[in-house]
Amino acid sequence: MNNFKKFHYLGCLVLALPLAGNAQPQSTAEEELTELYGSEEFVRIATGVAQPVSKAPAVATVITADDIKKMGATDIDEALETVPGLHVARSALGYNPVYTFRGMFSDVNPQVLMLINGIPLTNLYVGDRNVSWGGMPVEAISRIEVVRGPGSAVYGADAFAGVINIITKTPAEMNGLSMGVRAGSFDTRGGWLQYGGVSDEFRYGAIVEAHKTDGQRERMSADAQSFLDLVSGTSASLAAGPVSLRRDNLDARFELGYRNLTFHGGAQIRDDEGVGIGIAQALDPKGGVSSDRYNADLTYDNTTLTDTLGIKVQGSALFTTQEVETTCICFRPAPGDPFSLRWGHPFSRRFPMA
Repeated sequence: MNNFKKFHYLGCLVLALPLAGNAQPQSTAEEELTELYGSEEFVRIATGVAQPVSKAPAVATVITADDIKKMGATDIDEALETVPGLHVARSALGYNPVYTFRGMFSDVNPQVLMLINGIPLTNLYVGDRNVSWGGMPVEAISRIEVVRGPGSAVYGADAFAGVINIITKTPAEMNGLSMGVRAGSFDTRGGWLQYGGVSDEFRYGAIVEAHKTDGQRERMSADAQSFLDLVSGTSASLAAGPVSLRRDNLDARFELGYRNLTFHGGAQIRDDEGVGIGIAQALDPKGGVSSDRYNADLTYDNTTLTDTLGIKVQGSALFTTQEVETTCICFRPAPGDPFSLRWGHPFSRRFPMA
C-alpha cells in the first residue's frame, strides 16, 4: 500500500474518532426525544403493549386531542379522513361511514374493528357499528390509534383490514369543569359539558355531548323508484329531492378510579335518525331509525405486584339496540293506486326494518 493511501485511511480514522465518542445508544436518543416531544406518539393496539409508533410491527397512526382541535374536526370521521391509506366512504343507507383501508370496501364494513378503550364496539349480527351509527363527537376523545392493515393476530377475524382504537379522556385530562356550545347551517346545534379531577387515590370524570341537525340537503336527481316508474309508467318517485340526514344524538362517557381499579361507562343514544337515500335507495323523507349503545368495563391493573411481576384483569359488557322509530318505506306506491298489481308495485309496501 503506498504512502498516500495510508495517509488517507489514517485521516479518515482520526476524523471518525470524535463522532464515535459522541455516539449515543438508540434507547438514550429515544428517551431524549420523548422528554422533548412527550410520549403521545406511543401506540398500544399493534401488539397490546405500549411502544413507539416507529417500532410498532404495523403501519400505525396516532391522532391526539390536540391534533383534532387544530384540524377543527367535530366528528371522528373528519379526524379519520386525515389518516393516509384510510378513506371514509359513505353507504347509501343513512350515509353511514365505511372505513376503507387501502381500497378494501364493503357496505356494512365488518372487516374493520372499532374499539373504545380497547373494548370492541361491534354489532355481532353482521359485525358493523349498527345502521343508525349517527357519527361520534370528539370532545371526549384523548387520542385515536389506527392500525392500517391486518390486526387479526391480536384481535381476531373482525380486524383483518384495520383497527381503530378510541381512547377517552382521563379525569386528569378533564381537570375541572368546562363546557361549550356550537351552531351551524342546516339547523345544526349542539353542546358539551365535562367535569373531572383527581382527589387523593380517587379519580372521577364525566362528559356529556348533545348534537342535533337536519343534515345537509343534497338533492338526488334519480333513485331506485325512478327506474320502476320508467318501466311501469308511474310517477311514485320523490326524485329529484333531498336525502334525509337528520340526527338527534346524545353521547355520555364517565370514568371512576380508585387505586388500581378503573371503571369506564359509555352511552351512545340515537333518536329518529334519517335513512339517507332510503333503505332500498328510494327517497324516504319520513322514515327514521334509532339505536342505543351502552358499554362498560372494569379493569384492575397492578404493574408492581412484585418486583418482576404485574397483573391486569379486565371485564367488559356491551348492549346495543336497533329499531325503526318512524315507519320506513322501501318503494312508494303509485299515487291513488296503493295496491296496484302492475310490475314493481308488489314491492310498494311499508316494511319495518329488522
